Amino acid sequence: MARFAAGLPGYFRSTITADEAAAIVRRGMERRGEAFLELVERAVFGSPASPYRALLAHAGCELGDIKSLVAAEGVEGALERLHRDGVYVTFEEFKGRAPARRGSQTFFFRDRDFDNPWVGAHFSGSSSGSSGRPTRLRVSLAHAAQQAPHWALWFAAHGVLASPLIFWTPFHAGMASRQLLCAKFGQRAVKWFTMASGGSLKDRAHSVLITLMVRRAGRLPAPEPAPLDEPWPIAEYLLRLLDQDTRPAVNTSPSAAVRIALAAQDRSRSLTGVTFLLGAEPLTRARKQTIESSGARAVPCYGFSEGGGVGAQCPAPREDDEVHVFLDAFAVIAHSRPAGDGSAVNAYLLTSLRPAVAKIMLNAEIGDFGFLEARRCGCTWDTLGWTTHLHTIRSFDKLTGEGVTFVGADLFRLLEEVLPRQFGGSVGDYQLLEEQDARGLPRYVIVVSPSVGAVDEAALREVFLEHLRRLRGWSHYALMADMWRQAGILQVRRAQPQATAQGKVFPFRTLAVR
Repeated sequence: MARFAAGLPGYFRSTITADEAAAIVRRGMERRGEAFLELVERAVFGSPASPYRALLAHAGCELGDIKSLVAAEGVEGALERLHRDGVYVTFEEFKGRAPARRGSQTFFFRDRDFDNPWVGAHFSGSSSGSSGRPTRLRVSLAHAAQQAPHWALWFAAHGVLASPLIFWTPFHAGMASRQLLCAKFGQRAVKWFTMASGGSLKDRAHSVLITLMVRRAGRLPAPEPAPLDEPWPIAEYLLRLLDQDTRPAVNTSPSAAVRIALAAQDRSRSLTGVTFLLGAEPLTRARKQTIESSGARAVPCYGFSEGGGVGAQCPAPREDDEVHVFLDAFAVIAHSRPAGDGSAVNAYLLTSLRPAVAKIMLNAEIGDFGFLEARRCGCTWDTLGWTTHLHTIRSFDKLTGEGVTFVGADLFRLLEEVLPRQFGGSVGDYQLLEEQDARGLPRYVIVVSPSVGAVDEAALREVFLEHLRRLRGWSHYALMADMWRQAGILQVRRAQPQATAQGKVFPFRTLAVR
């Protein structure tokens, strides 16, 4: 913590321009293969405890072999070959929830085994984005600085480098990293609205301390409480900025942006001139249409807590959620694997090229799948070499509501043991469905079989949320429970739990696989 405080003044003094950001990216693209090999040599072969070192040894692959593969086939070609030889980790293995079985050998990895051994943390925070089960993350100023060029180019592409920047997010220590990376290219927020804060007193105190240090060093705004079910104050503030002939940018989740758009429309006000910079959950067509019907723009990025930003959308996408991959920072390939309901999906495997990344990733799943293609779209990012595109990005083992995510498997005991014990029924009588309404607002439904009999639905919801708060003792889940209660997005439906095409009934079903 002391190192973090000491490093803040120097961090804020040094900023980059969009041109400098582009130059940084070009240099990164030029030495992409070198960056990959340096990370493998230092963080994998140079770390006896690395899970990837064990997998490479099992595959009979040494550093010299990887160097030859990169020279002959490039980074992605080398990664494809390594994947065929069993060098990858599934989402469950990366989280330490399942052993890694390769042939006749079984490996047991822990979440912390994937920590980057060469990165010193300035402070820690709990993940609350798309990585599933919350993870205690080590956050460094170096990693924030390494992500800044990508966000600078994203802001520049959409003409919001000089726009008033507003955040509407949950309150937690990890938000400091997002504000830090924006400040690195001169974008200091003018307002920070916070949806909720959860967790233990210790967690909240930690978040307050980190936030206070960043605010004081960077002259950033104090967080202002703004509950999810009260979006009008944010919409009203944006309208005041529009009346002053400014064009504000808002960083929030897609569903939160929908709430702001609907609040403005309910009062017959236009948000033309507002740009929503979106992340943390899928930008579906319904969400995009609702946001744009208010006059605002909806522009997504894609990333995850352990690795930061993976990609962002240019001004000329083909698909609603399409993003260019930041290829100087990540390599992405894909493979087929079963989703939570048994159906096959095209899951992304990510390899990080950033030296300051919190987790070492070498063909690692992060729980997401979708389309992956290489093409030129005609935008300025083509000239940087960012020609890999992802779209229709969804999660196969995670549920995300209001920008906070959790692993569906963590709900098994709650749905299969706790609820049947308190309200009757047995395994298979309760199921959690992820849905969205016609406007794109998220909704979660506890489906209760009619065979259970009479159920106090209000009590059922409360028991569910209270157990969610205590799930595994993570403040992340307490934050999510508070946000779900605040937004009123948890419902109860009396119906037979839905079965897959194979006739199986799973405790949860995500929006993506139904």
